[in-house]
Amino acid sequence: MCTTVLVGKKASRTGSTIIARNCDTEEPIQPVKFITVKENTQIKGRYHSVLTDFSEKYPSQALRYQMIPFVEQDTLGIFGEAGINSLNVAMSSTESIFGNTFVLGIDPLMEHGLGEDSLLNMVLPYISSAREGVEYVGKLIEKSGSHEGNGIIFSDKDEIWYMEIPCGHHWVAQRVPDEHCAVIANQSIIEEVDFEDEANFMYSKSIREFVDKYSLNPDPSTFNFRHIFGTSNLQDRKYNTARVWYGQKVLGYENSSPIADNMPFTFKPNHKLTVEDVAYVLSSHFDETDYDPFNENDTVLAHAFRPISMNRTAESHMLEIRNNVDPQIAALVWLNSGPTAFNPYVPFYANSNDTSSLYNDTSLDFNINQAYWVSRTLAVLVERNYAKLAFSNFGYMTQAKTLANQLVLKTDSDAQKYAGEELTEYLTKKNEENAKEMNAIAMTQIGSLVSQGLGLSKLTFDITKDV
Repeated sequence: MCTTVLVGKKASRTGSTIIARNCDTEEPIQPVKFITVKENTQIKGRYHSVLTDFSEKYPSQALRYQMIPFVEQDTLGIFGEAGINSLNVAMSSTESIFGNTFVLGIDPLMEHGLGEDSLLNMVLPYISSAREGVEYVGKLIEKSGSHEGNGIIFSDKDEIWYMEIPCGHHWVAQRVPDEHCAVIANQSIIEEVDFEDEANFMYSKSIREFVDKYSLNPDPSTFNFRHIFGTSNLQDRKYNTARVWYGQKVLGYENSSPIADNMPFTFKPNHKLTVEDVAYVLSSHFDETDYDPFNENDTVLAHAFRPISMNRTAESHMLEIRNNVDPQIAALVWLNSGPTAFNPYVPFYANSNDTSSLYNDTSLDFNINQAYWVSRTLAVLVERNYAKLAFSNFGYMTQAKTLANQLVLKTDSDAQKYAGEELTEYLTKKNEENAKEMNAIAMTQIGSLVSQGLGLSKLTFDITKDV
């Protein structure tokens, strides 16, 4: 159950496309790792999902790409989640969505269909553009059907495409306008589909015939995908719409009610956006509103809605394809090991042969030498006394964001000395060094929180002060 933010290239300050998402799992502890899969690793034999029995022959060529899979794959499946391939095409899969009962009664989800556990590793290594990503998934769905309702995001330096699959075989994808951004939260959000606009819409074969045959359209004069295929119920208003409301509010679109069911899919932000704006949304918990769970008054409203940042966020990513630098250094994966409210995003260059030793070998058991476990330690230490320790962590987050930006600027500058494979090796080395610098200040903050936390202990008694 995730939250997604999309930013078109003309809506961002640097001309970048940005696709981002919190990956929220079923449990607070469900370890993931961040790895690079080398070119042509997946070219022999067939792939078989351990969850759905989906099976597909590997293509004969495979690009290098990153992914953020579960550590325990034998029972949970791979769930690659997000990455950028060597052609600077990014993919995030998936934003869980739900079709309504009328649609699912006619076109049910497929027990052995293509599911979230398989999407990234069966698509990202084989596509050369965002548009091609949609087409590639569409062919797989036509052949095998979909195992669950999914929203899938693709981007390259020019385009962002958002694809919704609410049922077994039908789907629609829309190109996000360059000047627009979007916030999505576990609910079908694509609105009016223009079947004559091939530059901005793609869709499954015979989708119009399917809707007409079964009288699924409540507004026959239009083709509103959200109204035809999606849901709008009490659960949506408790769990989903308020997140969209808050994200849109932060980015510059005001809607009077957090339970409104007519919030737009895309909109123009009120200022040019950066990765820090996106990170703020994905790290938020209705900050500065009555709906914040950390509200000191702790009213009923403070627990009225599901916040964006969650204790069970396994990871959060921002995939940025920049247009103001050399294409060989343009693709960045900003990774937050979660929970996002207490941890910063760490930058990684996609044009590399590895991520970092802190990220690529996460264990199932606690290990303070691994980024996944460092982030959870920090979160627990802050939240145990949030009112007293939040300000300290705000200082740490400011320091971490500043360092991350400095590391990218320096790496960009030094990268100009290299080209080809030498550049890839240099960026691989910098991924390791940059991650370790970010980790070092996280460990310093953990030490500070331990000291401050002990000072707040109820087992305190000073004979010179307390008597």
